Amino acid sequence: MWIVNQITSNQQQASGSEYQVVYHIIILVLCVAVLAGSLLLQIREGELYLFGFKWPHRCLLYETFGIKCALCGLTRSFCSLAHGNLLESMRFHTMGPLVFVFTCFQIPYRIYGIIIQPRTMNRKLIKINLSLVLTISILIFVNWLVYLIGFIL
Repeated sequence: MWIVNQITSNQQQASGSEYQVVYHIIILVLCVAVLAGSLLLQIREGELYLFGFKWPHRCLLYETFGIKCALCGLTRSFCSLAHGNLLESMRFHTMGPLVFVFTCFQIPYRIYGIIIQPRTMNRKLIKINLSLVLTISILIFVNWLVYLIGFIL
């Protein structure tokens, strides 16, 4: 019976680490795609263009009520920063540069999670990453609340 429990436990651990690796791969691919898209998209007169074609971007909240959502302008902010314009990036979204740096940080972090330690991630790194996610999320929300208060007043 003990042997069966050990085999089952080992299989569960292996499948759990496989899910973690897949999770890291998905996040890595998304971050690389976002950063690559930021380089490919061009900004002209506040609009986004991909290879000369206008990039369709819609915000349902803005189109319906005329109120920007918490993430409005983040794509243009990323594109501006990818092209080396920090001031324009901050004009589009105040938190854009911070989110951009965090997205860049995810690439080596996820590669570490996939290749170097696929079974067990360093707990300190996990806590740091989760703390950054939480902190950035709170900052984006507070930034949006400041916008809403200014919009109302």
